[in-house]
Amino acid sequence: MLDANKIDYKIIKSKKYKRITISIKRSQDIVVSAPSTLSNRKISEFVKKNETWINKNLVRLEEDLRTKRHTFLDGDKFLFLGELYSLKIIELNNSKKNIFIYRDEKTKELIIYIDEINKEKIKNAIFDYYKKETLYIVKKTFKENLVMQRFENKINTIKVQKSNTRWGSCSSRNNLNFSFRLIMLPRDCVEYVMLHELAHVKEKNHGPFFYIELGILCPNYKELEQKLKQISKTYNVSLA
Repeated sequence: MLDANKIDYKIIKSKKYKRITISIKRSQDIVVSAPSTLSNRKISEFVKKNETWINKNLVRLEEDLRTKRHTFLDGDKFLFLGELYSLKIIELNNSKKNIFIYRDEKTKELIIYIDEINKEKIKNAIFDYYKKETLYIVKKTFKENLVMQRFENKINTIKVQKSNTRWGSCSSRNNLNFSFRLIMLPRDCVEYVMLHELAHVKEKNHGPFFYIELGILCPNYKELEQKLKQISKTYNVSLA
């Protein structure tokens, strides 16, 4: 356990900061943000006062890094359409501003603007973003894929749900439900999951006739099944 007097931390002072805060990066660096008028002695006292919190979160971070769980800190990695994006958190000082997420395809960064560095807030913001993007790509794929267009009059509803256990489902009434995590997958895997559920429009179980139907809709489904399994083994395809 770190002694408060021996904690190595970086100080960032600015007029824009109205209060003092401590954040721990994915690299395990400790950063103290403080108003420019606050003395280093006051900052040191604040760090000492929060010694227990710092140690607790450093231990939790080490565990998360070891088990591939998301840390929701700067530098955390998230899949988006099969590519890894690095999380970049920008703290806003105006609490009236809404949480906003921007995906930079050039730098491969998932940039989140937020009023405070709070794990649950960041997690919920990423969930909302992924849910919205999943619904968008599902509807876009339906419009562009000629095979899927044949099912247009057979589908009742399409929804995106908070599911960490399966990628999609098709109800007895042909309601299609997809996991918010679908947007994490490469486009060919997204299409495979969608075609898999569309095969259930005709065959509700996973019997031999289902796989005949799936083979008609998606001839290379076995290859894509293996690709999907490998992605699930290699990466954290959840927000856990």
